[in-house]
Amino acid sequence: MVRKKTRSELDQAEIRLESLLEKRDAFNQEAQLARQERDMVHDKKRELSAKLRELKDKRAAFVSQARVHRAKRDEFQTKAKALIELRRKMRSHVGGSVTQELRNLKKQIQQMEMRQQTASLTLSEENDLIDELKEHLKRAKELESLKTEQDAISEEVKDLDSTITELFARAEKEHQTALEFSAQAQAVHQETVELVSTISALAIEGNAKHEAYLEARAKADEIHAKVVEMRDKVLSIRGAKRAEARESRELLRTQNRSVRKVLYDEKKLEESADEALKALLQTGRVEIGR
Repeated sequence: MVRKKTRSELDQAEIRLESLLEKRDAFNQEAQLARQERDMVHDKKRELSAKLRELKDKRAAFVSQARVHRAKRDEFQTKAKALIELRRKMRSHVGGSVTQELRNLKKQIQQMEMRQQTASLTLSEENDLIDELKEHLKRAKELESLKTEQDAISEEVKDLDSTITELFARAEKEHQTALEFSAQAQAVHQETVELVSTISALAIEGNAKHEAYLEARAKADEIHAKVVEMRDKVLSIRGAKRAEARESRELLRTQNRSVRKVLYDEKKLEESADEALKALLQTGRVEIGR
């Protein structure tokens, strides 16, 4: 029956060392892959972060423009409201229209002048008519002056109306422009929101890849420590075996030297020859080195 050959301690240690090296290299490869993936994620995140900064600057520019146009809109509206208040005050000072009153008064004056020229009046009636005519003429003069002032104010009010209309139109235009910039800012803001979400997801993914890298690296370091320990053990066993082999060779050389010394020693050779001769005489055969 053939006896099964058992593995030596050195063989077992070398096999264990090779297994540890394979595991360490596998974890190092896994760590390297996780690091590469992490770096790719971080590069993508940096690229998107740069784009995010550009979008934020763009949005800020739109918001600033909208703010400028809203300020202009408010300025025009404020001026228009101030002119509306001025127009109200001007109209309140004018009161009712004097045109109709002046027209009626002039008609009465004409009638009174006609009566004075055509009617037969007593002296007393004529004097009363003249006094009344003077009062009407005086009032007509006052109304003429008042009408001139009212007409001037009316013209000013018309100018105010035109200015107010123009101011409100300009305010509306600025308002629409502000809305356009606000809409653009909102669109860019929505873009930034989506981008921030993507960057956040990349940050989480990058952290996960980094943790995977650290974990694989830690396992590789842990096994590397065992590799160093096992390599030292292999080297120690190999050293012991080499030392044992050297010791055996040295012992063999020593023995060989001793044998040669004995064999070639002349005195020993003579003694050996004498003994051999004696043995030959006694037995008829010679045994060398007995």
